[in-house]
Order: sequence, then structure tokens, then C-alpha cells
Amino acid sequence: MLNRETFKNLFNALYPRLVSYSFKYVKNKFAAEEVVEDCLVTLWEKREDLAHIDDIKPYLYTMVRNASFKYLEKKKRVISLDEKHHDSAVTIEQDIIEEEVHAVILYQALETLPPKCRKVFELSCLKGLKYKDIAKDLDISLNTVKSQRSRAIELLKKKLKNNPFLVLFLSSL
Repeated sequence: MLNRETFKNLFNALYPRLVSYSFKYVKNKFAAEEVVEDCLVTLWEKREDLAHIDDIKPYLYTMVRNASFKYLEKKKRVISLDEKHHDSAVTIEQDIIEEEVHAVILYQALETLPPKCRKVFELSCLKGLKYKDIAKDLDISLNTVKSQRSRAIELLKKKLKNNPFLVLFLSSL
């Protein structure tokens, strides 16, 4: 059974990746966040029924993918699905690997940022903290938070220019 601490760790570890994964389908940052949040709420509400699940990660990716498709259906968007998205078991594994690769590439690029710049980016973009909270936590001005975040995004875009998906993701922040 999923307890509060395990759920918190799962949330912190996977939320940004799941949002990125949903974003591939819905092409809207806020919609992707909503899809992932809804899935995580559902997971928490049904936590007692999850004893039969050996690995929660593929289960969550499947939930997010399906919820992303449902979102698109509700919005009556036309999406083109190629055959690979119909083979769910193989696709989920491939998608997880792809997201892991994107995460590794992004985290490697993050390591090249100046420390303050990296910290502001992580708190703002990956953890979702508000500018005023970051300013308070780091004891810096609100304008410094804004400029460091913008600087981080621009430096990352330059560093990741050969990875269009990550550049698109950064552009959506």
C-alpha cells in the first residue's frame, strides 16, 4: 500500500517528468500539469487498491498517457496517432526510457549552470515554487529570482539547442 511518505517521494521524483510526458501529447503546459495532478490525486485516492501493482512507474505513465488522450478528446482536438501508440506495453517502456533520457540530458545541462542560477531554476521550474518563496528561501530579491530564472532558461536553450523537445519544453516555462 502507498503511504504518505512514499507518495511524497514518488511525487517529487516523477512530477516534472510526468508533466513533460503529458506535454508531448497535449502541447500545453498548464493542461499537462492538470492532467498529471489529476492522475496523482486518483492514484492517492485508490492507493489501497494498488497492492497488485509491482512497479508504480509504468502504471503512472500509462495513467498520464490515457488522461492526456482523454483531455484531447474533451477538447475535440484532432491528434494523429501512429501505430506505435497503440502497442501500450512496448510504448510505455519506450516512453519511460525516452523521458529518462530527456531527464538525464536536462539534469546534465543544469549542472553546467552557475550555482545560483541553477538553484533558482530548480526551485521555480522543477519544484514549482513561487518567486516570492524562492526570494525568501534564498534571501535574494524578487527581481534577482526573475532574472536568474530567465538567464537559466536562456543558457539551457543554448546548451540544448540540438534537442528540440527540451527546447520546446523550456520555451513553455
